Amino acid sequence: MKKLAHYSMALLLCTVFTYGMSSCSDDDNKTSSTTLSEGDQLLQQAITADVNNTINPTYKALADSCSQLYEALAAMKTGNITQTQVDAACKIFLNARSNYERSEAFLLGAASHFSIDPHIDSWPLDLASLQKLLTSNNSIATASNYDQSIIGFHGIEFILFRDGKNRDAQELNNKDTYNQDGIDFTTVSGSREIEFAAAVSEDLRNSVYQLECAWNENAPKSHFDILDNLGKAYTTDLEKSYGYDLQNAGNSGSTYTSIKAAVSAVLNGNHGSAGIADEVGNTKINNPYSGADVSYIESPYSQHSLIDFQNNIHSIENIWYGGTANNRSNGKSFHDYFAKYDAETGKRVETAITNALAQIKAIPAPFVNNYKNAQCAKAISACQELSDALSAADQFVQKTNK
Repeated sequence: MKKLAHYSMALLLCTVFTYGMSSCSDDDNKTSSTTLSEGDQLLQQAITADVNNTINPTYKALADSCSQLYEALAAMKTGNITQTQVDAACKIFLNARSNYERSEAFLLGAASHFSIDPHIDSWPLDLASLQKLLTSNNSIATASNYDQSIIGFHGIEFILFRDGKNRDAQELNNKDTYNQDGIDFTTVSGSREIEFAAAVSEDLRNSVYQLECAWNENAPKSHFDILDNLGKAYTTDLEKSYGYDLQNAGNSGSTYTSIKAAVSAVLNGNHGSAGIADEVGNTKINNPYSGADVSYIESPYSQHSLIDFQNNIHSIENIWYGGTANNRSNGKSFHDYFAKYDAETGKRVETAITNALAQIKAIPAPFVNNYKNAQCAKAISACQELSDALSAADQFVQKTNK
């Protein structure tokens, strides 16, 4: 989940602690798949559906869209950039962005363990540092070692969008015009910006390949080859995929000691569904709304913030129902489990998902200009209820013997 760049070490420590709790708790519930209760068998099926119908397809779509983004940016040659090229790259970017935000309910596993999330999705963008880099004579051959405060999605976003609009191709063929709050980009050439965006998009592509391959051992071999050449890890400490790890909870080769421990990580962990519901409300919306940090606005240059927030909730929805909208597993989901064993709690979660989406959508767009609107308080409350409902669902799972 997102933190300011200078919080990265704290996030890493939190990640290690959270993972330890997820994988080491609930020892008393450890059991082999052959001795699972009827309820735990359904939970295991729900987790398997999530891996196959939610997580792997989402990361595949993300990898494909980030590959396309890199290719689109690498093909741009300053002096000959057309508006058609810019508009196409912007469309690809927004698709990639949506794919990533729809993955945030399952930042558990590779995204947190390899610190991929803060590397590719930290904000606010450090414009002063970016301006310093782009006006220097330093090479921009690779972005992998740059500070995460200037790279990833938001570094590319600043190059492609301004004030919610696609950049003018003529700017990218000449000079930038951005000059706000004492940060002057007007001496920065479009060629320098495109060179930077292409390098960052390559690093972004490689990072999402790491997510894709880490979860799915059947991801494209060419993606594994790139990771191997870069020396990037993509297995658990037990040398399994993260998909295997989750699906085989309680069995040899998994870091999860039981099905219930895995469910807790998915529904109620800091890097799971309840965690992102809390973050959307209490951090992404509330930080600027409350005045705690008015600069903490996600996707301000494309003005895609409210879509980002809704996609975060859709990621929870997809985990709950066992698949993306057109690829859901009939009878094998958390929805089905709770319909059978605790309909009241299941209904609470589903009502909360619907309400959170509605309350966020009701915030006037763009968020960057309306973060003080009273509707934000309703959205914050709706996200808190969703987080609480998911925690209650996890609590039922942990205490039941069904």
